[in-house]
Amino acid sequence: MKEESGHTQREINELTDRFQLKPMGDEPLVIDDAQGFRVTDGNGKEYLDAISGEWVVNLGYRNPEVADAVIEQVNKADFVAPMYNAAPRALLAQKVVEMAPGMDKLLFGLSGSDAMEGAMHMAMRATGKDEFVCLFQAYHGRTFATIALSYTHPSMYEGAKKGLERYTTRQVRVPNFNCYRCPFELERDSCDLFCAKFVEKMIVEGSEGGVAGVVVEPYQANGGMVPAPDGYFQVLRDVCDRQGVALIADEVQTAWARCGEFFAVDHYDAKPDMIVLGKAFGGGFPMSGVLTNEQFGKLSDWEYGFTEIGHPVASAASLRMIEIMERDDLPGNARRMGERFGEHLGAIQERHPLVGDVRVLGLMIGVELVKDRTTKEQAWEETDWVLHACLERGLIVGKTGPTFPPPRGNVIKFKPAVNITAGVVDDMCGIFDEVLTEAEGKFGYSNTNKGE
Repeated sequence: MKEESGHTQREINELTDRFQLKPMGDEPLVIDDAQGFRVTDGNGKEYLDAISGEWVVNLGYRNPEVADAVIEQVNKADFVAPMYNAAPRALLAQKVVEMAPGMDKLLFGLSGSDAMEGAMHMAMRATGKDEFVCLFQAYHGRTFATIALSYTHPSMYEGAKKGLERYTTRQVRVPNFNCYRCPFELERDSCDLFCAKFVEKMIVEGSEGGVAGVVVEPYQANGGMVPAPDGYFQVLRDVCDRQGVALIADEVQTAWARCGEFFAVDHYDAKPDMIVLGKAFGGGFPMSGVLTNEQFGKLSDWEYGFTEIGHPVASAASLRMIEIMERDDLPGNARRMGERFGEHLGAIQERHPLVGDVRVLGLMIGVELVKDRTTKEQAWEETDWVLHACLERGLIVGKTGPTFPPPRGNVIKFKPAVNITAGVVDDMCGIFDEVLTEAEGKFGYSNTNKGE
């Protein structure tokens, strides 16, 4: 079957293999058309997209109101250089700052990685220090500065970091929060949030050059889809205040109604000094940024910046996306649909011994697959099979954590558009349920494998 480009799916795959470098995985799926919650490949096969284009199109594909805003802006000015002012850029900055109490300014970027670098710049300028605390299983980007904050698993040293040691600067690493797999082997009801309190000890005793900031994802995404426990951010806020360092929330994946609030930190009674934004920020277009309070909003002239930051078309798309989210109460929809996912996945967990844990915060959802629920041994091979079996069945899901190059990764991700409907949630969970049944048959699981 020919695509609209006039080429078959096979031809597009061959051209891709011949002429492109693909550093972020390589699935031989050509997406020819996308609308709402569905995409269509070059052969005309339709798929439900449960990851909203890598959690970028939070309103689904080709939202007509966002498209109208884009066309309107293109017909006015398709580009404005950052040294000049533009209405979409100014109005978006005003809107986003006003949405985040305690924040005063927005620094625009292009990607989550360079936005995180912007936050690092501001933290270093404000404190005069140059080290950062990050979590063992964190992911904060792929630039030289941010890859140093990411990927501490040995498999990543042998892969993404090998040979880059000259540029991967030393940082202060602490165990991550994970109540299902506590790195301190403690229990949540008696741990007294030791993982958060340990951060202060490392700031005081584990740093050589002085810590400028603590960088944390409110819901650790690539580290295994793990939400911060209640109280964690409050402890970090107190620690950062005592030590005079910036609390930096990486919300590249969690903002824009994804977790049932516009920002995931809104779930916690603690305000960070900076919020790093990306992914869905541009309404489907490249866009990132850093929200910062007055204390840390300092940069030297020409220290940071990229020619296309605050692109007027992306700004127009972003502003319209936010307006739709507010008008239609999409944070509320994310909470309701997340609860619906949780009900389905809870029932699935009861039926399927492969499912070790289900973690839901709005529409940020991780399903951890294990070989045995008692030992919690990761089911890496099974998870990879489930990922591709879902694709064959017409369901696009993700896979992660704590690192994701093959064969690792035992957590299936659901991050659909935040305007998803109940019927689509039901369809996605139905396909996933069927695939797990097939997987357990293939790999020899039965109810006796539950380890309960």
